Amino acid sequence: MHYVVYLDEFGHIGPFVSRNHDKYKTSPVFGLAGMLLPAEAIREFAIFFYQLKCHLLAWDLEHNNPQKLPPYQWEKKGGAVYTVPNVEKYRSLRTATFRLLKRIRDDGGHVFFTGEHKTTTPETHNSTEAFKRQLLQAMRKIDRFCVSEGSTFMVLLDEQKAGGEWREKNVEACTLAMFEDPSEKCRTLVEPPLQGESHLFQTLQCADWLCGLVGRLTAFAVAPQEYADWAIFEKYFGTRCNEASLPCCSGLEHQKLLPVPAEYAAEDIPDAPGKLAG
Repeated sequence: MHYVVYLDEFGHIGPFVSRNHDKYKTSPVFGLAGMLLPAEAIREFAIFFYQLKCHLLAWDLEHNNPQKLPPYQWEKKGGAVYTVPNVEKYRSLRTATFRLLKRIRDDGGHVFFTGEHKTTTPETHNSTEAFKRQLLQAMRKIDRFCVSEGSTFMVLLDEQKAGGEWREKNVEACTLAMFEDPSEKCRTLVEPPLQGESHLFQTLQCADWLCGLVGRLTAFAVAPQEYADWAIFEKYFGTRCNEASLPCCSGLEHQKLLPVPAEYAAEDIPDAPGKLAG
């Protein structure tokens, strides 16, 4: 089997103190999420998602599309799709999400997410290291899965706006994981991660929707009192998302107390004290 993995960011890469903090209040979690799909299933899955999007968001396509983009280019971000009012009000959104998760499973694919519960102070938080660490963790976790079943994979990331420097640094980190790290080479990763423009890929748009959902599920998991209103996401989607997730690989870790060189991200490093989430 050859898988293509579509990933985007969930949560927020910056520091977090509390939901009510004046500055650091965006999200207590950060990571990468999306899906693995068998290569032979991708074309039909993309058609399925396109049709689901057009049906579910027909009103938005007509009234919230000022540039009159064709439906395949028009996007609605997962953070805007998965809001408490939307989930409460629209049964069609809940049903469409059930169908989406089921289709991923039926096609032999998996939802995937890896990330961290941010526990360091704003002064010690390092966004660059956090991103690099989670990117490498994603590669290594998926690699272990593929090794276990004799498969290979490649990765398509939603295009980052940081430009060439971001891509160069993180492709270099993944190349290191593939070829140079003596402790754990990602032998089933056939190429370093590629970037794609989400408005051209229904699959990347789907990954963004999954990130919107995973970001809410994981924030509620690590801070249920602060995010009590997000219990609705766990109520409707928690079990189904877990059932569709990559076995033994998806989940959160606590943020490291000290900056961690990317090449050692998957090694035995002490975690911050506390109970693991996810």
